Amino acid sequence: MKRFLIYTHPKLLLGLGLLLNLIFTGCESFIEVDLPPGQLTGEAVFTDLRTAEAALTDIYALQRDEGILSGGRSGIASNLALYTDVYEQIGSQSSDPYFFFTHTVRPDTRTIANFWNTSFNSIYAANALITGIPSSADLDTIEAERALGEAYFIRGLMHFYLTNLFGPIPYVTTNDYLVNQEVSKMSKDQVFTQVVHDLVQAEALIPENYSSTERTRPNAFAVKALLARVYLYQGEWQKAYDKAGEVLASELYALNIPIDQLFLKDSKNTIWQFMPQNAGANTLEGRNFILRVLGSQYAAFNPEFVSRFEPGDLRKESWIDSITQNGITAYFPIKYREELTTASSLEYSKVLRIGEVYLIRTEAAWRLNRITQALADLNALRQRAGLPPIDSATPAELENMILAERRAELFTEFGHRWFDLNRWNKAETLLKPIKPAWGMQSYLLPIPETELGANPNLLPQNPGY
Repeated sequence: MKRFLIYTHPKLLLGLGLLLNLIFTGCESFIEVDLPPGQLTGEAVFTDLRTAEAALTDIYALQRDEGILSGGRSGIASNLALYTDVYEQIGSQSSDPYFFFTHTVRPDTRTIANFWNTSFNSIYAANALITGIPSSADLDTIEAERALGEAYFIRGLMHFYLTNLFGPIPYVTTNDYLVNQEVSKMSKDQVFTQVVHDLVQAEALIPENYSSTERTRPNAFAVKALLARVYLYQGEWQKAYDKAGEVLASELYALNIPIDQLFLKDSKNTIWQFMPQNAGANTLEGRNFILRVLGSQYAAFNPEFVSRFEPGDLRKESWIDSITQNGITAYFPIKYREELTTASSLEYSKVLRIGEVYLIRTEAAWRLNRITQALADLNALRQRAGLPPIDSATPAELENMILAERRAELFTEFGHRWFDLNRWNKAETLLKPIKPAWGMQSYLLPIPETELGANPNLLPQNPGY
């Protein structure tokens, strides 16, 4: 594998733009990153902060537009909503969304390969930063540390999602082709351990202040919020509780924002968000989810999902809309209300927000048998949604309340519903009756067949495929 040298001088060979284009678009398999003929080789060296900033910007842009964190059709927001009891695909039975809806995805399903490749391409670019920034003596220390911290954050974030989607995966920490062509899978627990290691590194490097008022780059509290989620998934209840508490103690954030203003770009519930590609553009979620007509194929809420909201829940009133056409009524999310260009961008895609952190601490407190604290955090969300507080609950009752609150608060946001059902061991009970193809294959997505062919160490394929 040829290794790369990054300079900013325009007369030097090919430069950062070509490198990033190669990493992000030029590989059918994540181990196939190589340099074009004539490119200089050597360790990655960032001689100017602009090259590091450009690399980070391109990683976020890839995830926003095409990756698993895209609010468009390529991302997990809509595809995993279809995978659960939240969304239904109407029409075509030969499309990737229908395969997710019916649990009939295959190792050659195009969206599966996209999940894998865009994530590992982001990891490759993060590894370039992790290797290159410390070797440069020309970068300002504070800014270099922030960029390096973001690279660790990205690497941990991508592996976290990959292992939740695919189960055992390799944890890639190098761009060396000779290493990566023989990389082997780690267990999910081992991946989580590595994710925590990267995020702890990021937390130490990234400051608490944002680099801009628009919160489009992660700060230390974004890292803490993700760490709290990882600890929750690990069953490290006290660590999840403590880390969530650190975020909730910050005056940077506010929960009590009118429901219909929560997803505006200036909302103080935002921990980290993606800026749209162009000035005046809004989110891919708005374009993807809002229904104006019911054509021959479309996706909409499962009516039973809509019916489960408590009477008076402002989230149902403000975040769900409907269209009736030819006697058919379809419900769809309007967390993001803008699908078209506006004079200036009004909404950014929220990757991390404060409502989830309340839910993390709620669940951690319940599992630690701190029922009073769990109810306090649960009631904070309920009251913001216009619902009466719950005065008391048994641990068993609180379990159902927390899962219901997560469903009502986080629907169509980056796969939360699927991950919750899976980790709470409720997926089969709730989904098997409505997914006729439910089987052992349902718990994990298949590893793309191109990856298994390129690296036999990734065998065996996930169960059921």
